[in-house]
Amino acid sequence: MIVQEKRYWRLVALYCFIFICLSLVGCSLKDNSQQLGRDKDHEFDHGSGIHFTIISDKKILDLAKLCKVWGVVKYYHPMVIAGDINWDYELFRVMPSILEEDADVNSILYRWVSSFNKGVNIEDMQQHYQIPEDSIQLRPSTDWCRDENYLGKDLSNELSSLLDIRILDRKNAYVSFKDDSPYQFFENENPYPNMKFDDTGYRLLGLFRYWNIIEYYYPYKEIMGEDWNQVLLEFIPEFINGSDYESYLMTIAELTTRIHDSHVMLLDKSRNYISKRFGIYRIPVTFVKIGDQIVVNKVFSSCGLELGDIILKVGNKDINEILEERRKYISQSREDTGRLIYDDLLRLHEKNTDVTVLRDGKILVVNVKGSQKDINYRVETKSQEMENGEIYYINVGFLKKGDIDKIMKRYWNTKGLILDLRNYPSTPIVYELAEYLIPTQKEFMRVSIPNRAVPGEFFYSIPFVSGKPKKENNEISNDDIYKGRLMIIIDERTMSQGETTAMSLRNAPNSVIIGKPSAGTNGDYREFYLPGNIRTTMSGLGVFYPNKESIQIVGVQPDVYVEPTIEGIKEGRDEFIEKAIEIINEGI
Repeated sequence: MIVQEKRYWRLVALYCFIFICLSLVGCSLKDNSQQLGRDKDHEFDHGSGIHFTIISDKKILDLAKLCKVWGVVKYYHPMVIAGDINWDYELFRVMPSILEEDADVNSILYRWVSSFNKGVNIEDMQQHYQIPEDSIQLRPSTDWCRDENYLGKDLSNELSSLLDIRILDRKNAYVSFKDDSPYQFFENENPYPNMKFDDTGYRLLGLFRYWNIIEYYYPYKEIMGEDWNQVLLEFIPEFINGSDYESYLMTIAELTTRIHDSHVMLLDKSRNYISKRFGIYRIPVTFVKIGDQIVVNKVFSSCGLELGDIILKVGNKDINEILEERRKYISQSREDTGRLIYDDLLRLHEKNTDVTVLRDGKILVVNVKGSQKDINYRVETKSQEMENGEIYYINVGFLKKGDIDKIMKRYWNTKGLILDLRNYPSTPIVYELAEYLIPTQKEFMRVSIPNRAVPGEFFYSIPFVSGKPKKENNEISNDDIYKGRLMIIIDERTMSQGETTAMSLRNAPNSVIIGKPSAGTNGDYREFYLPGNIRTTMSGLGVFYPNKESIQIVGVQPDVYVEPTIEGIKEGRDEFIEKAIEIINEGI
């Protein structure tokens, strides 16, 4: 009986093995038959074959035109959207002709673009699909496609016809969308982890990919304060002038700063942040900016620096010189803020470095020992009762789910609440707290999302509202609303969800926002890869006030401006909290 049972289980195992093998073969055959056209193109897997380091002004203009035409076709042509063409490799096929000294660029580009129309009737795919005018936040910058003086008649007509195509199904496109999600996804972009960094074709592909992603899928292109076409012309020679990984990576870093977005992060091919290039050690302090001065406001270990020290030099470099150097490679929405600047300004290559400071009116040189530990810029004050229980202070960085309900029930009859948004909220409270503070639902934010059928266009979604929902009888009871004063503290560390929270709770009748302008960085970051397996991010959705004024770059502005003082820092005081208590007690 035991022998028969063993034979039975051996047969079951054998059949299972055969079934699995057949399934794998079937899947392999199925996958191969369903493989996209672009994935079958392997001609340039081992290099573009394009190498040069010197370029004329005329050829810079020609390459810029190629970049722009390549981008329009990438996002508008039905065959590219369907995944039938490896558009990266098509760039390598056409680029050598464009680089020829006497090339008729417009004719070359026309023949190239029109060659992909075989079997596709562009006119049949054109649709009259339009978002209402008053809902559009950003329109595509594609007027140049209709400029016959710039492109010639044939190429202009070819590109203009593409602009009228409306395709909603983009699952195989280089920028895709999922179900009802408003977000743009870049997962169909090839990261090319084996890129050779002396390959000029691939280096330019990195620039062209980034430039067109920002051109068509960045909601703040019109307010970032840059002429994006001029940036392209500026960076073409920058990407060409280099033959190694480091030059490529740092040129990308510099390019990312030109969108002025503190949501930008840049990770190298080893998944290290760009900041590692500035040193693996950090001075074990945090600082604040008071005017133009970098002032130590927290010391983590005995290193010779003291609270209130004004940092003048690190090593032989002036602190302002270091700041400018960091700004060249780390993107900031506002020049006076940026969390990566705070993390990376005081990075060192050497473990021990002389730091020159101004202390009590005297210039001192302190030999400081660096640390490889993370530096914590959080406000560490715990949520607690203040002023004999008449005020309750809430640090949003330490909240847990359900805490708001407990706090509001217990401190319902207090004179005031202090909501500290200088830390990133550990749990969302945008709507939950608003129901206790705002008597009826009010608009506090509009969000713009990409029009998946029209690359380059963003439109406003329905307004976001927060506050107490109406009852069935539409009556509002003031007994349901907190009567005390709400003080909202913000500063340059308040970003993204923190800014959304401030925008929502500003509608509370008794609210006052105090502190410094917030980071001006909102809109859920999106990530994508550039050739060389380099990952970066950007804000993906636009965030605006109900009147359509921008939050990006501008930041949430305080009602009462508060800045710490050197005296207060030395004494260990939190002058933001002090000001909040003062306003509550004075009943202003």
